[in-house]
Amino acid sequence: MSPPPDGRLGVVVIGRNEGAHLERVLRSAVEAPEASAVVYADSDSTDGSVERVRSRFPEVQVVQLSRDDPLSPALGRNAGFDALVERLPGLELVMFLDGDCELAPGWLGAGRDYLDTHPEHGIVVGRLREREPHKNRYHRLADMEWNRPAGEITESGGIMMVRARTWRDAGGQNPYMPAGEEKEFYLRALRAGWRARRLDADMALHDIDMGRFAEWWTRSERLGHSWVQGLWIHRDRENLRQVASIGLYGALLPGFAVGAALPTLGISLTSLWAYRRLHRRIEADRLCRGDPPEDAKLYATAVVVGKVAGAVGVARFFLRTLPQGRGGRSIRRNSS
Repeated sequence: MSPPPDGRLGVVVIGRNEGAHLERVLRSAVEAPEASAVVYADSDSTDGSVERVRSRFPEVQVVQLSRDDPLSPALGRNAGFDALVERLPGLELVMFLDGDCELAPGWLGAGRDYLDTHPEHGIVVGRLREREPHKNRYHRLADMEWNRPAGEITESGGIMMVRARTWRDAGGQNPYMPAGEEKEFYLRALRAGWRARRLDADMALHDIDMGRFAEWWTRSERLGHSWVQGLWIHRDRENLRQVASIGLYGALLPGFAVGAALPTLGISLTSLWAYRRLHRRIEADRLCRGDPPEDAKLYATAVVVGKVAGAVGVARFFLRTLPQGRGGRSIRRNSS
């Protein structure tokens, strides 16, 4: 029989209109023997999520965010963390989960044990797997994106185990970032002196629930938006490198090739060969990682096309986000 939880570790689940997914993730968290408390932060759901949680999981504390707040995954995690601190005075570790996930058995113990024996690390993640990777190309792409080698890391998604002290040192997450808040949080945590690591252990199942190109395009737009917003906040090299790549392949190259086609009698169109070189380089990298040729080609195509979508996201940041005063250079938050 597992020993009772000691009040050191809590779980925060965030979500909005997650439906049946929500029951799955909360059940996995509630049944985890290492979890002393579970908090669900709801971003103004309209599908009865709050009522569902309160009726079926009375042990889970619900935090309701108002539509008047700058709703974002970061705001939900911040609110969930603050609620855990009030509930568990001895809180040391927090596992953050999204509403479309399910905690892998044994992960909380594996993450906790690693952080207990590696005091220099403030963040630890494991293998995130897509629930139905062969459902369609978008699910395959997601599973490939999650599949990364174990070792030291400088960023990951929002599903992670974090020391409470690390969260405070970094100031929590930036609620004014609609996407990419995880990468921005990592940057501040690492600058505060902490390290992060990916373990060779299953962490959670994820369900991207995507079946249309328009959904994938919107996701790629948000990624471009997050890179340029991160650059605007931190002026760092990694964000600059990503934004430069998006600008080159997503805007400058196609703009030059098409715009100069008439003056150069079509010679400028030969510059589009750069896309083929980029595609081959990415495909070769995925093949080296052990991906099947078909999947490697799919991934490379997605990255190349995603540069154009990312460029749209960069433009949206400058044309809409900044003029509305939502650049988010300052977190404007005091973590508990």
